[in-house]
Amino acid sequence: MRALCVTFVVIGLCASAYGQGESSTSRHLLAGVHAFKDGHYEEALVELKIVARAPDAPDDLAFYLGPTLYKLGRYHDALVVFLGSHAAPDALTDFYLAQTYYRLGLYRSARGVFADLRTRGLGPALDDAAARYVVEVDRGYARAPEPVVVDAYLAQGLALAEPRLQVAYLDEARQVEELLPARHRRDEIVWSLARAYASLGDVRARPLLEPIAAAGGPHAAEAAALLAKLPP
Repeated sequence: MRALCVTFVVIGLCASAYGQGESSTSRHLLAGVHAFKDGHYEEALVELKIVARAPDAPDDLAFYLGPTLYKLGRYHDALVVFLGSHAAPDALTDFYLAQTYYRLGLYRSARGVFADLRTRGLGPALDDAAARYVVEVDRGYARAPEPVVVDAYLAQGLALAEPRLQVAYLDEARQVEELLPARHRRDEIVWSLARAYASLGDVRARPLLEPIAAAGGPHAAEAAALLAKLPP
């Protein structure tokens, strides 16, 4: 895909700029990116893991490590890297994030990222690719999904141990359920998603937990306790 060729070129340019410092970390980063550009993804991964362990690892390491894991077909690992990044949002990294969602069958999440990317001046190649993904997801959901689709995403989210993956699948369950003509397992999804966010210390748990705590139902006490542990 031409869009991905554009991505690789930009990744290489960014890595070259970072490598001007000539530190050990920058040398490993450059080696990893060169290996990536040559299609040697396992070699790239070895180099980038060294960078990840370094005290001076760049904040935007997800920009390099995430695409490498994606190319190796390690989509869960790539998603954890993308979702755990503390770097400022970057259009090219988000394009890979959206593709990772898509590969994992998290189509509503993928659509959301692709649609947002189209508002951010991607340029014609990436914009055309993002538009095609949006159209494809919309075509797939032209009819309301069956409730069993929600059940599958919820079950997968509950079965996963990694909190960021839990969030990804549970949020997909929430988005798909919104397409149903009637509520299905809404309360269970929201409660599970709130707990997953809370386990990460993510403040997105707060608007989910507050109504649960206020309602005085079976989860009220636990919701209040989780709220107390969240940052303001």
